[in-house]
Amino acid sequence: MANDRTAIGVDIGEYNLYTACPATIPDDTGAYAVDGDDVCAELDELRAQAAALLGSDYGRETIVAYVRDRRDALLEEIDEAAQTICEYATQSADPVLVTEDSNHETDLWAWLTDPDAHRGTAWLIPAAHRRLRWVAAEYGLEVVTVPERYSSQECHACGVIGARVQSQTFHCTNPDCHVETIDADANAAAVLARRYYPGRQCAYRPTRPVAPADRPAVLADGGRREHDA
Repeated sequence: MANDRTAIGVDIGEYNLYTACPATIPDDTGAYAVDGDDVCAELDELRAQAAALLGSDYGRETIVAYVRDRRDALLEEIDEAAQTICEYATQSADPVLVTEDSNHETDLWAWLTDPDAHRGTAWLIPAAHRRLRWVAAEYGLEVVTVPERYSSQECHACGVIGARVQSQTFHCTNPDCHVETIDADANAAAVLARRYYPGRQCAYRPTRPVAPADRPAVLADGGRREHDA
């Protein structure tokens, strides 16, 4: 039964590549985070280098091979980060990793060549989702998804929609809640963990019903597929 397992919410982003914690987190000191600065900096550097190569006399095959090598090195770093999350999770009894459902596809070339592409949604975040599932399988850990909607805005303790007073700080607007401020990524991870258990959903309700077509699609490939660079 779901209530008998320890849900470990895993928030995936750029500032922190992974942030993990159980639903019962008292504050952000109980969360485990893997910084995303290095991977983001390397992606930015790769984008600049790819632009220079594409404007040079190098042939397409040479450029593609270079990008593929750099991508593989980035994936190794993401795998190492995912391993630390799995190690953290295995310290709990009967753990299950809980992430948000995501419909983003990995498209590294979009990030490298499209000036309007977003670094996170174009490649990093969907790649981190997939690598986590792949690494978790090696640890024998189950990964499940829960609805993404409002997960970064809901207070993990009371379920009321709060505010991001700073980019990495969440403020609960409920005067009756014991939470005042908390690390935003830790709060989001705890919200995801809570959503694993039946009946623990956000107290906020949208003004209109959410149509099935508006809901993000669940990632279906189990994290084992990577697009060619």
